[in-house]
Formats: sequence, structure tokens, C-alpha cells
Amino acid sequence: MIPDAADWNTMVDWIVQKALPEHVPAALRRVRSSHSIDADLETPAETKARAALDELERRYNDNKARLQTDLEQARQEADPVRSGLLYGTGRELEVAVAVVLRAAGFTVTELDVELGTKSADLLAELDQETCLIEVKAASGAAPEKLASYLQRHLEKWPQLRPDQPVTCSALIVNHQHRLDPAQRPTEVYQRNQHKEFVDALPFPVLATGQLFDWWRAQDWPAVRTAVLGRPHPSQTGKPSTTQSTASTQRQRRFRFRWGGANSV
Repeated sequence: MIPDAADWNTMVDWIVQKALPEHVPAALRRVRSSHSIDADLETPAETKARAALDELERRYNDNKARLQTDLEQARQEADPVRSGLLYGTGRELEVAVAVVLRAAGFTVTELDVELGTKSADLLAELDQETCLIEVKAASGAAPEKLASYLQRHLEKWPQLRPDQPVTCSALIVNHQHRLDPAQRPTEVYQRNQHKEFVDALPFPVLATGQLFDWWRAQDWPAVRTAVLGRPHPSQTGKPSTTQSTASTQRQRRFRFRWGGANSV
């Protein structure tokens, strides 16, 4: 059975080179075809060349099988993170974000397991930095109220962990997750639409698409800088006075800069 759209030249070549030698070799010998040479009648040069070709094909098949295995293993490791960051919501999204933060060097605690909904989703620690991370998803444009969840948890944190002060925080959002990733805005909140709101935010707001790009490129300094709000000392040498002052000012902004219904 041959499909109508088959290339007849290709079919004839396959019959002559593969089918007849394997199934009807006598037919090729009768017409003295070059495809019917008996191995016992080969010259040493022909035998050597054929053996080399067989060895090359064997190595190719072995290498192809190994590379296919490597690809499958890499894909199995990447798929949960890729799917979680680009399309996930809830627990799936939180787990994917935690994987990226851990790969970037943070020690991550999943707070929902320990504290339930009283706190933010993740606690990310790096050296002397302790960051409260809120992870959210929005099928459409991200509403401004998402930031209020993190602000509320920042206010409650001293009651939950008085011996573990927070030095930074970040809101991570998988926005427009029903769209193809290439069609989504890079920023969660577009400055031309939310300028005053964005300017008043006391913490960074990161899109999971950005996080995915950094994770895929293994750009861990970019992840640390984005979450901490500034380069980590390990990337710039010993911390400067300016960096230390900036950290102190940012902690104060958590309490005093927030505007709106949840201001303190």
C-alpha cells in the first residue's frame, strides 16, 4: 500500500537499495546490480570501507540514542518549572518559583505548609537577607490589589515570627497566563497605566516570565538582584555604605511609604 502523494523516485530507490537486497537478492544478481555484491566477493578495500561505514552507523545510532535519553531527562526536569512559571497557578506556581529561588542560592521555606494563609507564600533567605515572597496568578491583567496581599502579610509578620525580621520582600505574578508567553507584557504593571501605583510600591513586582528567562539562562545574579532589589554583595564585592543605607531605607518604606486602604 503506497500513499498517492508518495515520491515514486524515493520509493524505487528504497525498493532497489533496501527491499530487494533483503528479500529477493537473486533478482539483483540476475541483472548484475551494484546493490547485489556478495561480501565474499569483495576486495579488501571494499571490505574495509564497508566495515568502517557499518561502524560509523553503529556509533551514530548509539550517540543518537544517548542524546535522545539526555534530551528526555532534561525535558522531564525542565517541564514542571517551565509549566509552573508560564502557565501555573496556586501550588504549582509556588513550587516552580521556589525551585528557581533555590537554584539562585536562596534557602526557601514554604510558609503555607507551616503558617497557612496567615503569611505570604515563601520565605527566601540569603546570607543576612530575609525576604517575604508573595506568589500570585492572574489570567488577565494583574489587578493592583495583588500588592495589598503582600503588604498585609508584611504587617502581620512581626506577630508570626518576632525573632526573624524581614529585610526585603517581593511580589511575583504569573500574569496573562492564558496568552502565549510571547504575547504577554514584560512588566506585570505597565508604568504608562499604573505610574503612581508603581512609583509607590515599596517592593519589586516580578513577572514569572522574567523569572523563567533568568532560570533558563541560569542567570542567578539577575534573580538575586531582582528579588533583593539590588545586587547581592557576592556579585559586587563587599557591601558598601550606600548599599547598607539603601537596605535600611527600604525596610522603613515597608512601614511608611505604602499608600491606599491598607496604609499604616
